[in-house]
Amino acid sequence: MSYEPELTDEAVEDFRALIDSLPASRRRDARDAVELALTRLAASPLLASKQHLGRPTYQFQFSAEGVAHHWACTFVFDEDEARIRITHIYRVGM
Repeated sequence: MSYEPELTDEAVEDFRALIDSLPASRRRDARDAVELALTRLAASPLLASKQHLGRPTYQFQFSAEGVAHHWACTFVFDEDEARIRITHIYRVGM
């Protein structure tokens, strides 16, 4: 079953802060990569970590201008079970 990804206000703020922290030349690639990662998660929530404390977590990586970035998000299934609500997006140290 495929879900529709939806960002909470907090996740939007997190995402904007992360994008703003990148050099301007990497921002478009990063936005596109995060959108793709969240779409993949929505299509297959089993990609998320099986072991988590609290909310399920999905880690993903992408490259922007040849620089690797490791980010993650936490999420919950919406009550109607048609959407995945992304609650936070953050950088992961690797």
